[in-house]
Amino acid sequence: MTGSIIIVEQNEEIVEVLTPQLRKAGYRTHVIRDAAEAVTKAISIKPAAIVTELDLPGFSGLDLCRELRFVHDNWTPIVLISEKNDELDAVLGLELGADDYVTKPLRMKELTARVRAAIRRSGKCCWDHGGSLEEQSRITRIGDLTIDPDHFNVFRNDEHIDLTKKEFELLYYLMKNKGKALSRDRLLQELSADGSDLDVRIIDVFVSRIRGKIEPNRKNPVYIKTVRNIGYMMQDVRITVPS
Repeated sequence: MTGSIIIVEQNEEIVEVLTPQLRKAGYRTHVIRDAAEAVTKAISIKPAAIVTELDLPGFSGLDLCRELRFVHDNWTPIVLISEKNDELDAVLGLELGADDYVTKPLRMKELTARVRAAIRRSGKCCWDHGGSLEEQSRITRIGDLTIDPDHFNVFRNDEHIDLTKKEFELLYYLMKNKGKALSRDRLLQELSADGSDLDVRIIDVFVSRIRGKIEPNRKNPVYIKTVRNIGYMMQDVRITVPS
């Protein structure tokens, strides 16, 4: 077995198909109908991932993301299941810390692949403490920005900057590839295991929010440069930027 998966789903037909698919992939499964109960279960058993319906009555999938990430500081990979017309809510879920989302009708093999990819990315993630000592000690500085991958922290002029998980992932990726023009499609792949269900313009939204937090003047950004007809690039700022 490779760990357990919490499934938060009220549709019995989906549960009956998804459960054996995940077990076939080597995971134990825990089916829970209530998202609030799933939060308690996740803290208790520390699952490899959570697959949750987005639109649940009362305590929704979005509430589950918010509760785990911002109340309990729990970063268990979360994959949302949503209706096609719930795309805006699904994007909000990504902003709240979900790792991926899939839309109905579900393709179970694809969903399983998404779950495994989310778990794999989590294992390789920059704030995972299972890496080598050299990896864990790496702190990156650009201008007045400092990013500490070990502790999921970003500072500007020694002031802590609050980022969501996805904002952090995109900023960290840009910083690791400073000086390189990265397409929106490539950045979208960092946002989701398979960005095909998302509009690439979502990247513009995320970059705008990151700029609002890290740039001294978001109208004249010095860190994240827009590369016309391509995407974005982290500039190698070597001088102190006036705050």
